[in-house]
Amino acid sequence: MSFASFHNISISGIATAVPTQKHAVEGQTASDLGFAAAEKLLEEKITNRSELGFIVFLTKTPDYRSPASAIVLQHRLQLPIDCLAYDVNLGALGFVAGIQLGCSLINGLNTRKGLIVIGDTNSKQLEDQHPLLAHFGDGATAILLEQAASSTINLATFSQGEGYQSYLLPGGGFRTNERRKAYNLSGLPTASEDHRLRYDQEQLFRFFSAKIPTDLKEFLAKISCTTTSFDKVAFHYAAPDFISAIVSEAGFDEEDICVGSDVHTDVSGATIPLLLNSADEGKRVLGIAYGEGFSWGFIDFYLNENTVLPLIKTDVYYTEGFVTHEI
Repeated sequence: MSFASFHNISISGIATAVPTQKHAVEGQTASDLGFAAAEKLLEEKITNRSELGFIVFLTKTPDYRSPASAIVLQHRLQLPIDCLAYDVNLGALGFVAGIQLGCSLINGLNTRKGLIVIGDTNSKQLEDQHPLLAHFGDGATAILLEQAASSTINLATFSQGEGYQSYLLPGGGFRTNERRKAYNLSGLPTASEDHRLRYDQEQLFRFFSAKIPTDLKEFLAKISCTTTSFDKVAFHYAAPDFISAIVSEAGFDEEDICVGSDVHTDVSGATIPLLLNSADEGKRVLGIAYGEGFSWGFIDFYLNENTVLPLIKTDVYYTEGFVTHEI
């Protein structure tokens, strides 16, 4: 277990943005949704943006293969030039891993505040009318972390790479062979079969049904908690029968469990933040995330007053970000 307990660091703000419909409009990317969330968060929570020591963007649907979308966001958000900026290729585990990274950076960089952005446009990996569009949604979350007395965040992360092919988008990278002579760097699912998401839900659910209950019990023992220690338990989206199997094995009361709605469904790392709202403030939350890789993890944190901002809906995108190859 990769366990960490961070003291005197709090989640002081969360803002989440989604498209006006379930899926992003043409031209809209995960970083556009992340920008909308981050801009609102900074307007509400930060008086001087030079206080931010870093911006980390966790996504598996970046704007470009290079440069990192976080660097573009640094520019768009008008953050200082000494603000560390980088991307992490991670989806469903993004909320847990992002906070783990952010807390580590606050301690390691000796900065008081930092910004974590998590988001994906899952619909861009699928063709129009694909059945999986009913399962996946688009969205992004911005999280402000800062030093704060008497605050603790506990978390644990896991990965087991033997399941990497259960959620795979092979196109657009450099793992090529003679069977891919027409090497197309497009990220569009219409470019070729290699650019379409390969998703084995049965394999994912089978693995996590076996792993999560045991690992969750170990995590709860590590932080000296029981299933009744939390005011809210937020699960990454999954089928009801899958959730029921995990909940029953782990010992939770199903009435205490919160999962994705039909509107938001699986929005990668932004799924758990979408389940949080102002009614949760002053409460202790357990987040349970799992997805591609295989990767999974747990997080225990408090939501203080005025932490969660109202949901943002937008179809705006960054028109200056388009690149052409016209001469």
